Amino acid sequence: MAKGAAELAQHDPTVAGRSAETMTALLTLPRTEISAAQRHGDIDSAADPERLAALLLTVVRGIEAVGKAGLDPETLRNIADTALAVLPMP
Repeated sequence: MAKGAAELAQHDPTVAGRSAETMTALLTLPRTEISAAQRHGDIDSAADPERLAALLLTVVRGIEAVGKAGLDPETLRNIADTALAVLPMP
């Protein structure tokens, strides 16, 4: 979907709309989990769950892309660990 959206969304309003809907849906799960982690005291309650969800989704999609491009699993794990380390703790 990401490749198609990147190439077609700027030229096709239907693709742009569906891509936006899909991205919104994909943000739901991490936002929900971040909110739960905030309620449990694992992530700073003052942090914006929407922004953190977008960050994590972007990192996951980026890891997917660079993994397919050939980065080794250890580097991918280090990227994930770094992304989790920047989450604001209480």
